[in-house]
Amino acid sequence: MLAVAQTWTVSFAAPLALVLASVGCTRDEPLPLPRAPEPEPVEAPDPYEQSPSRFGVVPLHAGFSPDPRVVSGTAVGEVAAGSIHRKCRGWISETPDYLLDADTAFFQLYVLARSRSDVLLVVRKPDGSVLCNDNRPGTNNPMIRSDFPIGTTQVWVGVKAEGASASYRLGFSEVKWRSSSIPLPDVD
Repeated sequence: MLAVAQTWTVSFAAPLALVLASVGCTRDEPLPLPRAPEPEPVEAPDPYEQSPSRFGVVPLHAGFSPDPRVVSGTAVGEVAAGSIHRKCRGWISETPDYLLDADTAFFQLYVLARSRSDVLLVVRKPDGSVLCNDNRPGTNNPMIRSDFPIGTTQVWVGVKAEGASASYRLGFSEVKWRSSSIPLPDVD
């Protein structure tokens, strides 16, 4: 067995020495290890860069929980709602209050605002279509029921008068519910 081990050492030692000598290395110098190039940092594009929101993003997917999903904010009357669509009445902020980020399409989604003041809803879907609602029959709380495609929908809660403001709660639901499902804001 010792004879086989010595033969193996001798038979591989000569070719290894030739390889090392041909690349200019000696026994005392370590072989340089190749370095992988460092990746350059790449910034991911901001999908909301052209459409900021005042209060944030509401991510939703089919079957979301809890239902209704409720967020809050303060409506301000900075620009005429008619600037979004000629049929919209009232006043809204320059930028959307919220962005509804749907990663699944909704056949029927309810968007409802509740406030101690008389508020309105303006919604612009990813395809550019606009929906407005001032009041639901018999209440001061606006509601929009519609299909919503995958993508980012802009949502404004507005007020009746220029320069006015109102605290509100904004709810999203896949099932039909009444405005009393959403608590009123503490103050206006």
